[in-house]
Amino acid sequence: MIKYFACGSFLTGCRYHQYYLGDQKLLGKATVEGYKRYIFGALHGIYPHPGERVEGEVYEIDSKALHKLENIHVNFTFSQVEVEMEDGQTIPAQTFIWNG
Repeated sequence: MIKYFACGSFLTGCRYHQYYLGDQKLLGKATVEGYKRYIFGALHGIYPHPGERVEGEVYEIDSKALHKLENIHVNFTFSQVEVEMEDGQTIPAQTFIWNG
């Protein structure tokens, strides 16, 4: 299982959540420092931006969910970031970072 940081249209109740993450395990809300959220067409993504932070959710995802996410993130790099969970714990998680 992979810990995945989701934001934007992949969050609970948002446009892409049910199809991509609806059957995956939600670990909780989290934030990532040093990144800014940006809308790339219909997809929301993040890119490095000092002094900014992005709120999202962390999931444990399986290889099937990862494959679906990789197929739509063609202009993104799958990278590890440090996320702060709502309980204050910091953990590593994977996410897609805009590479354009």
